[in-house]
Amino acid sequence: MAAYFLKISHKMVISLSDICIAVILAFLLYAWWANIRAREYAFHYVKKHCQSLDLQLLDETVAGTQWKISWKNGQFGILRKYEFEFTANGTSRYPGNVIMSPSRNMDIWLSPHQI
Repeated sequence: MAAYFLKISHKMVISLSDICIAVILAFLLYAWWANIRAREYAFHYVKKHCQSLDLQLLDETVAGTQWKISWKNGQFGILRKYEFEFTANGTSRYPGNVIMSPSRNMDIWLSPHQI
C-alpha cells in the first residue's frame, strides 16, 4: 500500500475557477488598500484645514459615510464622503464633512461655529 502512494504524480492543475477566485481576492485586497489610503488622505487634508482655521479636529479621525460610483469626463471612480467633528473653543462639538472625488479633489464643509 505504501508503494501506491509513492507512485502518485504531483502535477499541479490550475482550473479557471481557481484563477477567477485569485483575481477576485486580489481585487478585494486592492480595494481595501485603496480605501484605507483614501481615508488617510482625507484625514490629513481635514487636519491641515482645521489647523489653518485654528480649529481642533476631535477624535483624530474621519469616518467614511458614503460611497458613490462616479463617471466624469470618461473616467470611472468612487466619490467618497467622510464625516468628522471639530471644536473652536474646546467645549462644543461641531460636525463637518469632506467629499473626495476620484481625482482627489476635496470639497469640505464646516458647520457654523463660534469663533
